[in-house]
Amino acid sequence: MNPPIDLGFFIQLVVIGAVATVAAIFLLATGPRLLSHLILKYLRRRIIAWWALLAVTLCTTMVLVVISVMGGWLNMFEHSFQGLTGDIVVETGSLTGFPYYQEMIDGMLKQPGIEAAVPTIHTFGIVNVVNQITAGVQVMGVPIDQIGKVNRFPESLYLQYGQYEDQAKAEKDPKEKQVYLELAEKHAAHPTFALPFKPELYRQTLSSAVRNGIDPTKYPGMIVGSGVIGIHRESDGKTYGREHLFDPLWAKLTTVAVHPGESSINVNNKTESMYWVVDASHTGLWQYDNNFVYVPFDQLQRDLQMTATKAVDIDTGKDIIEPARTNDIHVRVKPGYDLEKAKEEVAQVVGRVVNAHGMAFPLQPDVLTWREKQRVWIDAISNEKLLTVILFGIISLVAIFLVFCIFYMIVMEKTKDIGIIKSVGATSAGVAGIFLGYGLAIGLVGSLLGLLCSYLIVHYINQLHAMLGHLFGIQIWNPEVYLFDKIPNTMSLRDIAVIVPIAIVSSVLGALLPALRAASMHPVDSLRWE
Repeated sequence: MNPPIDLGFFIQLVVIGAVATVAAIFLLATGPRLLSHLILKYLRRRIIAWWALLAVTLCTTMVLVVISVMGGWLNMFEHSFQGLTGDIVVETGSLTGFPYYQEMIDGMLKQPGIEAAVPTIHTFGIVNVVNQITAGVQVMGVPIDQIGKVNRFPESLYLQYGQYEDQAKAEKDPKEKQVYLELAEKHAAHPTFALPFKPELYRQTLSSAVRNGIDPTKYPGMIVGSGVIGIHRESDGKTYGREHLFDPLWAKLTTVAVHPGESSINVNNKTESMYWVVDASHTGLWQYDNNFVYVPFDQLQRDLQMTATKAVDIDTGKDIIEPARTNDIHVRVKPGYDLEKAKEEVAQVVGRVVNAHGMAFPLQPDVLTWREKQRVWIDAISNEKLLTVILFGIISLVAIFLVFCIFYMIVMEKTKDIGIIKSVGATSAGVAGIFLGYGLAIGLVGSLLGLLCSYLIVHYINQLHAMLGHLFGIQIWNPEVYLFDKIPNTMSLRDIAVIVPIAIVSSVLGALLPALRAASMHPVDSLRWE
């Protein structure tokens, strides 16, 4: 199934093309009659000029496709990662986490720029799904009722959000479409780990647990990355494997607690917990969808022994309470508030808590904006985009040279015509205007054709990729390498506003020297040309 055309964007392209065409017609119609006549005549009858037109079209198409894919890749990366984290993240690089996080959160919420702050826990584990799938995964503990306050994670859930969006897209009745959209928004506002099926189904699925006196409906819910349970997109663009979500799937998760100050992993701290798979998360980021599982924050905190516990102070021998720990705090900044200023506010709160409790260096968390957290990836992709655009821009210079060569040939071939025109009173500026207008017309038509071709290629690029894969048996876009499971297929009007005028100006520049050559010819010498 082909994706629907973005009518709004397509209409904007049509308007741009129409305005440019009207402008060209106006210039030709209002210019000197002889000038307009010769330009139109050369456009119609000089077949060699069509090669210049083709060069401008292909170069415009090539640059727009490349800059759209690379720019779309960068935009998807930023949008996806910003949607999976808070605007600001407080974190440590250690699995042991850091204490006093609730005190930090309470202090952050008093700051003028902070809207919400939510703790999360992350670790590594082994998941076994119905004895069919056993894999090493990254485990994230999230307070599901709060996580939507700081990021868009609830919108990645299929059963609680995605299926309603799919139904809305397929629905033709506007009222029914609105109903599904409202259901999607309602579920996104109240995500849950609650079991979606009737209790009898879970008891029937794990009847052995029931016989042993265990109620399987008491097992908590787990959200898995879509790829963990085999949900995937085929080359035809369709997603397969979601039918598994409509049956009860049990999962056993094995994790190991890591305590501050331990020099090695203690296998005695291993915990095996049973869960039910209640939903699948599809973020579009391959490494998240294929490697992450999400469980209740409180449950994972207990399994990792990160809850508040009683201990004995080795110096005084007195009983003390070791505070609960977490790995991250995700912070949402109020709309319109300066991100760097909000970061300073968060850092001040964290610093006060650290100093008040004398937290040792390994437990001191860092404060990063979402962009700083992903700086390595974002900078790398930005540099790749810039380098790629520069390289293809250099390659596109061939259009200028091709226009120059073709126009120079036309000038040499039309030397007698130029002499006749000058002998009947045409000025040098008028003769130059003929060839500059010729170059303008080729640049205008070629750039508009290139814009149309690039739009169609970018819009259907995933279908073209699937077709090439089917014909040649190769996979150009590997999600394991490029992180996303589909190629970006959007165009930016800002890029169009830059590339199209450059293509037109380049064509005029290619015609400039031949135009000056024609203007400098003497009528007598031109008429004696052989």
